Amino acid sequence: MTTIMILYLTVDAYIRYRTTDGANIVEYLKDGIMPIALIGGLILIFGIYSDLTWPLQINSPSAAANSAFAGYNLLFFDPLVLMGIVTLSFAITVKYGHRLQTFGIMALYSGVFSMYYGWMGYLQNKSSEPFDMFLMYVAFGAVGILSYPLTLMADYSRYASKGVMKNITLLILLLFWIALIGSAV
Repeated sequence: MTTIMILYLTVDAYIRYRTTDGANIVEYLKDGIMPIALIGGLILIFGIYSDLTWPLQINSPSAAANSAFAGYNLLFFDPLVLMGIVTLSFAITVKYGHRLQTFGIMALYSGVFSMYYGWMGYLQNKSSEPFDMFLMYVAFGAVGILSYPLTLMADYSRYASKGVMKNITLLILLLFWIALIGSAV
């Protein structure tokens, strides 16, 4: 659901930006920001809850700690908490008209962090399909990393529509969309 909303919102903002006089992109993003905020809040709540409660204890407190799945809650739910924070931060940043690049730095860090989590999970074989899990985290990370240059371009959109920057902006946006779809698959 998050992917669909962000994909729709960014495609719509890009089309509206290209077919008008190039007004502020942030204004185009404001139309769909409330559903993004709601989804981000729910992801954050679910991630925190899951981080604190999973795995469920079996018969005794030490049984869960000794389980092979004891570290799964951190591996799978810490990046989910980050995703909730980043999504909610994006919504708040757009809603109040702040510069997007500040959010972009947080998304960039979260992307690098997600890739690190995926790599460590792969090395420690913490999943029944470690390579697939690694690819999922690489896609999550790519979305975060590609968010930063897009936020810079959105903040300076009057320059992003000129000459070579126009093509670079489109290329980064296409890579962002591919990573976004890849992270949902």
